[in-house]
Amino acid sequence: MIGYVGTYTKEHGKGIYKFELDAEAGKFISIEEAAETPNATYLDIQNDRVYAVKKGKTKAGIATFGVSNLETGELRFIEDCLEEGASGCHLTLTSDQNHLVDAVYLSGEIRLYRVDERGVVTEQLDVFQVEGDGPHERQDNPHSHFVIETPDLKYIAAVDLGADKIVTLQIKDDKLEKVTETKVAAGSGPRHLVFGDGGHYAYIFTELSNEVIVANYHDGEFFPVETYSALPQSFDGHSQGAAIRKHPNGKYIYVSNRGHNSIAVFEVEGEGKSLKRIQIESTNGDWPRDFNITPDGDYLVCAHESSHNLVLFKINEDGTIERQEGEVEAPEGVFVGFL
Repeated sequence: MIGYVGTYTKEHGKGIYKFELDAEAGKFISIEEAAETPNATYLDIQNDRVYAVKKGKTKAGIATFGVSNLETGELRFIEDCLEEGASGCHLTLTSDQNHLVDAVYLSGEIRLYRVDERGVVTEQLDVFQVEGDGPHERQDNPHSHFVIETPDLKYIAAVDLGADKIVTLQIKDDKLEKVTETKVAAGSGPRHLVFGDGGHYAYIFTELSNEVIVANYHDGEFFPVETYSALPQSFDGHSQGAAIRKHPNGKYIYVSNRGHNSIAVFEVEGEGKSLKRIQIESTNGDWPRDFNITPDGDYLVCAHESSHNLVLFKINEDGTIERQEGEVEAPEGVFVGFL
């Protein structure tokens, strides 16, 4: 099984790393540099294309890579699409594969790009500016952190940490048009989200309050229902929510806590409208920025930005995770994904 790690390149990271996982033995086989590219902090892996956030010296945008061999995962650089501006922190390809959207943390912008018939990002088409702020010291202006196509394939949901809201956008005539927006609890700092099976509920993970917000979703609108802490009640230290992932079977939600350095596991109940926290497990590293679950649902791979290691966990039948022996080095790892 082939996976990729996206990294910062502030210290020792080179950009994109490729690792191989032996699913039968439950261990990493290898990890190596796949592409040297500046600050590839998030990737979108689509068949034989890998789209990467890219930050150049004065410009930023998207780099498109091709997967030369689907069995071994080698990457070849195809083309950059860079403009003046800040680097994105998250990106997503639309289901029709005609557009790609990224979120810019620094400015609170959502940017729309054209994807041509080769599957290559070629042109920036539009920029939407999120407005607003919040009560926390890190919410002095909007900080867009995540973009995802909604399950009905009609909208783009943009999660903004600085403005405590989700903005729903529609792509029309190569432009981003605002449809509606949903406010969440002031100071919570929403960061990432996943949709539940069926598309009727969304699970929004907050960075500032380390909570999962369950929200009903209908035709572009989100209606918060309940909130669940991802931290032990006894913990009073500093921690920031990072990634949220759904198990392929739809029954479990996983989130990572930076500072507490843990992964919290929730069981989905009530047809998706409620969660039950069933485990909080140490990630065995410092600052678990991202993690992901293998497509077969058997393993979880966690990347640590500060301790520079990838740690492997077995996912048990009840959704809980169990650390496996052996880990590999991944400098400044901030994204994990699979081919």
